[in-house]
Amino acid sequence: MTQLLAGVTTTLGFVWDSLYGLIFGFLISAIAQVVFSRGAMERALGPNLRGYLSGTAFGIVASACSYGAAAAARGFYQKGADARSVFAFTIASTNMNVAILIMFWAMLGWQFAFAEFFGGAIIIAVVVAGMPLFLKADELRTAAPPADARPARVSECLQCGMDGEPGHAVEHEGTTYLFCGARHEAQFRADPAAVLAAAKSESETSPGLAALRERSTWRAVLATMLADVEMLRSELIFGFAVAGFAAALIPAHLLSGALRAVGAVPLFGYPLLLATGLLLAVVTFVCSMGNVPIARYLASAGIPLGANTTFVYGDLLIPPLVGIYRKSFPPRVVWTFLGLFVAGAMLAGFVMDVTVGRTFGGALAMGSMAFSDRFTPVANVVALLALGAAIAFAREWRSPRVESASSS
Repeated sequence: MTQLLAGVTTTLGFVWDSLYGLIFGFLISAIAQVVFSRGAMERALGPNLRGYLSGTAFGIVASACSYGAAAAARGFYQKGADARSVFAFTIASTNMNVAILIMFWAMLGWQFAFAEFFGGAIIIAVVVAGMPLFLKADELRTAAPPADARPARVSECLQCGMDGEPGHAVEHEGTTYLFCGARHEAQFRADPAAVLAAAKSESETSPGLAALRERSTWRAVLATMLADVEMLRSELIFGFAVAGFAAALIPAHLLSGALRAVGAVPLFGYPLLLATGLLLAVVTFVCSMGNVPIARYLASAGIPLGANTTFVYGDLLIPPLVGIYRKSFPPRVVWTFLGLFVAGAMLAGFVMDVTVGRTFGGALAMGSMAFSDRFTPVANVVALLALGAAIAFAREWRSPRVESASSS
């Protein structure tokens, strides 16, 4: 019972340390998703340097959900976007995303956030440069469907962009729409025309930053933020629980000793250590922001930064996401991407270990955690006040007189 209580206490401590990172991360990401439409993203993801940079930039400000990023990537590719730009978006969305970086900064310090961001850039460079060496031009870019074509089946949930299959199917005017949840299905059944119009408007128009002066925009921001929290809820709960109970129940020196033994293998030790980081990500099934508290536990156990960053990069290799890739892209594209991604992740882990990990050493995690003890309470209060202000501004306040007059 004492050990279980210690696990719960440690888990709650991790949540407290990252609360302001979660709030600001989700809030900024939601604002970006409301301001920048998916239609604008699709038009920008071309087979050139501008397309690759656009994919990276959109990934940085888009949702940090790995499953949502994979679903969006499938939609972009099927509508004619270049595979290199699409995968740049996917990698940036889960490794360079502003919400994830804020959490890394909150729990592990700016050095780890720096390594995560520029390591993601290295992976993107490897994938973008390597794909033309193994794939033909027609594999990198599919033919976009006609603008007036009516699909017989739409598997992306109109409400959140997630894959709705298997899910809730609704027939409407010759098209089968699949929704990832009962709530989304109910909204569509209640008013399908409004949902379709909203989805079309969201995909074609970008309201711009000026729209943040409107209450309706902030209501959309809060709704998007809530949807992202719902999508990532399981990953976050599992990630914090794994990290908290591991920190409380597993002696850090055992895990550290095991990985040092892997790294001590002659000739191949260091590559094996980096590959072990990727393998840990695959077997834990944790992705996106759920990896952050586990990365903190690994850092506190003395795991080298290179292996720790490859663990975080590896969230794009978990089996459910690989299954989505196989449903979304041709087989040669999938396996080429996975091979290049593994190579790029190991290269990025090595470069970040040499340039950042060996420069700051063991102080990488411990220094930021000591600083967090002084900074976290203030930052959490500021974040809660900011969220409260957004809710208050988005809400339409009515006096009792106005309500009674309108009802009469």
